[in-house]
Amino acid sequence: MAEPDGRAVVIIGAGPVGCALAALLRRQGIRVEVFERQEERAAGSGNSFNLTLTSRGLDCLPPPAKRRLYLQGSVLGKRIIHHRDGAISTQPYGTADSHHLLSIPRRVLQDILRDHAVRAGARIHYGQTCVGVDPARPAALIRGRDGAAAWVPADLVAGCDGANSAVREAIARAYPADLRVSRESIEHGYAEITMRYGDADPTGMHLWPRGDHFLQAQPNRDRTFTTSLFKPLAADVPRRQFSGLCSPAAVSAYCATEFPDVFDRMSGVGAQLTARPPGRLRIVGCAPYHRERAVLVGDAAHTVVPFFGQGVNCSFEDAATLAGLLERARPGAVADIGREYSRSRVPVGHALADLSLRNLEELSSHVTDPAFLDRRALERRLHQQHPESYTPLYQLVAFTSTPYDAVQRMDRERSAALDSLCEGRDLRRDQDVIISEFARKYGDGRMRGRQRTG
Repeated sequence: MAEPDGRAVVIIGAGPVGCALAALLRRQGIRVEVFERQEERAAGSGNSFNLTLTSRGLDCLPPPAKRRLYLQGSVLGKRIIHHRDGAISTQPYGTADSHHLLSIPRRVLQDILRDHAVRAGARIHYGQTCVGVDPARPAALIRGRDGAAAWVPADLVAGCDGANSAVREAIARAYPADLRVSRESIEHGYAEITMRYGDADPTGMHLWPRGDHFLQAQPNRDRTFTTSLFKPLAADVPRRQFSGLCSPAAVSAYCATEFPDVFDRMSGVGAQLTARPPGRLRIVGCAPYHRERAVLVGDAAHTVVPFFGQGVNCSFEDAATLAGLLERARPGAVADIGREYSRSRVPVGHALADLSLRNLEELSSHVTDPAFLDRRALERRLHQQHPESYTPLYQLVAFTSTPYDAVQRMDRERSAALDSLCEGRDLRRDQDVIISEFARKYGDGRMRGRQRTG
C-alpha cells in the first residue's frame, strides 16, 4: 500500500464494484470511505445467477484478490448443450486454456472483494444511505440509521450503487439537461431453480436452449449448481409471472416437457416458480458518466442484460480505468478526470448493452442451429490458422482488452467480409477454400483495427 497522498474518495455502494475500486485506490494511498445503505449482514444478499468473470475483468483486480477468486470459483472452458432429443454436445469458449469463464456466486465474490478492500485500509460504513450529491464541491449527503443527514466531502464521489443508483438519480434530478438516462425492461425475466445435479460435468456451463427461452446451470465448487430459467414474462396480468406458468401444475408440466432429462432433479419447481415473481431484466444507460467531480461506475452507469456474462467484467474495467486516471492525474487536476473517464467509458458501455442483448438469440436458439455451428467452426479454424486476421467475436469480447465498441466495429467489418466469401458455398465442404481466400484478401492485419490481448 502506498503512503497516504492526502486525497480522499467517497464511494457509494459496497458491492463487488465498490469494493474493487476501494482496493485499487488504496494501493495508491488514497483515503477511501465507502457508504452502503444495507446492513453488513444483508449487503450483497439476495438471489442471483452466478457471475462469470473472464480475463478482461479479472486482470483489472489486484493479484491477491484474483488468486482468491480462483480458489473459490469454478473454471468453465465450454458450453454443454442439452438438446431436446436428449443428445449432449459441447462448444469450447475459445482456442486456448486461458479462454475460460470463472463462475462464482455473487455472495462469494462480494465477501472476497470486501475483505480485500478492508485489509487494504478502506473504511466501509453500513446502514448509511446516500440521499444527495454535490458534484462541484464534491460531497455526498449521507443519512444514517438515526435519520440524521450530513455532507461527507472528498476529492471525488464515485457512484458504485448499482442499477437503482442514488448517485445517478441525484445528478439527473439536479442536472436533467446534462445527464441523459434511458431505462428499458426486456420481455424476458429470470428465476432461480433448485436442481440436484451434482453428478454432472463441472467443467462447463450447462445450457438447455429452447427457442425463446433457456435453462442454465452453473457449477459451484461444492458440486452444487446455480440453475436459472430465462423466459418471456406474461403481458397484461396483475402479478408478474412467466408466460404460461400461472400455477405449480403448469410449471411442472412445462419443465417435464421442455427439460425431461433433468425434470426429476427439480423437486418443488412448481412451488418455487410461483411463490414469488421472476426478476426483471433491465437495460439502464446514461451519458455522460460524470458531472464535475462525481462519477458513475459499473451498473450505476450501464446496467446490461446478462446474456454475454460481461456486466461485471465491464464494471471492473470501469474501476481500473478510474483508478488509473487518478494515479496519473497531476496534483489538483482531479476535476479533469470525470471528463476523460466519460470519454473513455461511455462508448464501451453502450456497445456492451447492444452486444449483450444480441447474444440472447444465440443462447436461446442459435447454439443448436447446424448452420450457425458450421459458421462457428469455420471462424474457429480461420482464427487458429490466421490469428492476426480474424478472431471470433466471443473471444474478442471475453478474452482481450479491446474496448467493446472497437470489438463491435471490427466484428461488423470482418463478418461482412467473411459473409461475402461464404455466400453460395457449403461451409463444411468449402472450408479450406474460404479460409484461403480470406487470408489472401485480408491477411497480415490488412483489415482496420487490432485487438489488444488480455
